[in-house]
Amino acid sequence: MTLGPQFRMLNIYLKIHDITLREALEELLPQAGMCINENESVCEGILFTPPALESSFPALNFSSLSHPLRFLDLLFLLENLAYNQEITFAHFSLDLREKVLKNLNTQELQRLTEKECQLLRFFHQNQGEDLSKERILKTIWEYHPDVETHTLETHIYRLRQKIEVDQNAPQILLNGQKGYLIK
Repeated sequence: MTLGPQFRMLNIYLKIHDITLREALEELLPQAGMCINENESVCEGILFTPPALESSFPALNFSSLSHPLRFLDLLFLLENLAYNQEITFAHFSLDLREKVLKNLNTQELQRLTEKECQLLRFFHQNQGEDLSKERILKTIWEYHPDVETHTLETHIYRLRQKIEVDQNAPQILLNGQKGYLIK
């Protein structure tokens, strides 16, 4: 198994109670290209240790694995969690693992950046909800709410170039009263 870009989009939520194990995983998983996120709602899978976990997300009980555990075996198990690897919106399909956006009308394929994929997934998870700039910056970039940046606007501009027929009159990625939303 090769480590690298194909794992980048796997966001893992850690509910590990042993601080030493948690710190080790927080160091190792990002080196394998897996994102660890404190916001469970934007994660595809959860790695946990008991007490029992109630979640609608695919979960892997670390304590139930055979020990000693090889790190590559853990990566293989995490990679194969039954998380959603593809999202659809409007007339597009987005393969989160390959970071490929497919126009279902024209069959045209486009590569997206990791942040573009994260943004589209976040919008998809909150479809129809007017997401504030502050919430998006905090969730996707982990920026402090008071930071002044045009990072989000730049990414929205680039995404609109890829998904809108006329980016000056968007029909899919819309401006809301608070921020942005996807139709």
